Amino acid sequence: MTAVNASPSELEVSTMRTVSRRLVPILVIVWFICYVDRINIGFAAFGLEQTFGMTAAQYGLAAGIFYVGYIFVEVPSNMAMLKFGARFWLTRIIVSWGIVLVIMAFAWNMPSLYVLRFLLGIAEAGLLPGILLYIAHWFPNRQRPKIIAIVMMAVPIATAFGGLFNGWLMDVLDGAFGLEGWRWIFLVGGLITFPFGALLYILLSDKPSDAKWLSAEQKRWLETTLHAEESERAVTAPSGHRAVFKDKKVLILSFAYFCILCGTYPLSYWMPSAIRGVASGLSSTQIGWFTALPFVLGAIALYVTGKRVKSVTSTAPVLVGVGISAVAFLITAVTLNSVPIFAFLAVVVATMATMTAKSLFWSLPTSFLAGAGAATGIAVINSVGATAGFISPYMVGWVQDASGGNVGLSIGVMIAANVGAIVTILALTTVAKRERAQARSKLTSADV
Repeated sequence: MTAVNASPSELEVSTMRTVSRRLVPILVIVWFICYVDRINIGFAAFGLEQTFGMTAAQYGLAAGIFYVGYIFVEVPSNMAMLKFGARFWLTRIIVSWGIVLVIMAFAWNMPSLYVLRFLLGIAEAGLLPGILLYIAHWFPNRQRPKIIAIVMMAVPIATAFGGLFNGWLMDVLDGAFGLEGWRWIFLVGGLITFPFGALLYILLSDKPSDAKWLSAEQKRWLETTLHAEESERAVTAPSGHRAVFKDKKVLILSFAYFCILCGTYPLSYWMPSAIRGVASGLSSTQIGWFTALPFVLGAIALYVTGKRVKSVTSTAPVLVGVGISAVAFLITAVTLNSVPIFAFLAVVVATMATMTAKSLFWSLPTSFLAGAGAATGIAVINSVGATAGFISPYMVGWVQDASGGNVGLSIGVMIAANVGAIVTILALTTVAKRERAQARSKLTSADV
């Protein structure tokens, strides 16, 4: 196996360049579309308030119920991907959520919207852990942090683009063919999934040995490198699906990811409403521009940081990102009603930090999980984290309703979540050090 600090060979460079150019663009596009479709209810909320009289708490429930179905299907979905192959299974996921989203455009009341959001979660379940598992099966340790960062850039870019695009749809297509603007958001979002699902099926190969676009020498180098790293991880990784649920690091990482997402999801779902509240008179398109800026800068921060990360096991990038986010959210809460511009700048910093931490987090589980345990472990971590998608938007909505619409007070949900993430990741570092010390002690005893 190539040493971590050694200079890459010409074969390694040519192989990974070919693999990256073939696989990374379509993975970015698919994850981008998925995230736009997941959070477009944030802009649809304006129309849903008028059509159905939706309250803040009802919106929080509609936004969060997506994750109920999502959570229950995550692990089975990743296990199915191992059986049927990434090419077929990821395509199935894309087509399924497109169908549900098109139907959602014709929701007739709030209960029907709840049901369809729940089904949308079931349809999308498995996409992120499936993509991460696919990356682990194609990219060695040296390249993986940068590739994960590039693919995960789709999240802040999608949030930025989704705001601009959905704001434009709301302004331009409202009333076209007798459909309200919020219905067009769901309809267009669903229809665009189908051509990209077909493109993904054409471009992906399940494993390096299936890739006709790699030379025999490139296949041999990549398979040998990946197999060596997989064998190294398998020594300490949980073996099999059941062992994952007892592994300390999996459990700690699951709770850490839950806390990180509790501090992230409200940004996507509540930022348009918060901007409208402190800057009345703006059009949907203008709100889209204000919503886009923090996430565009977040994508840049993620890319720059991802290129500089050298170790797949380092917790430092995640800790720094979450810490900066907590401080920035505190400043936002204090200055939101008194100095809105300063509060907005603090939100920009918080978004850059939390998006970076959320994305680079995934280098940690992919650095020690192996085999069937990797499929289940990644899905378990994402499932537990995804519960934040139900809990945090609903909590923010509940706090706003209970406090008479105090947005600053509701930001406390994100602050508390970031503090929880810091404590949990520090606990992970302690457990990892203890495991390394035990391993060294065993080796010493064996030598004696």
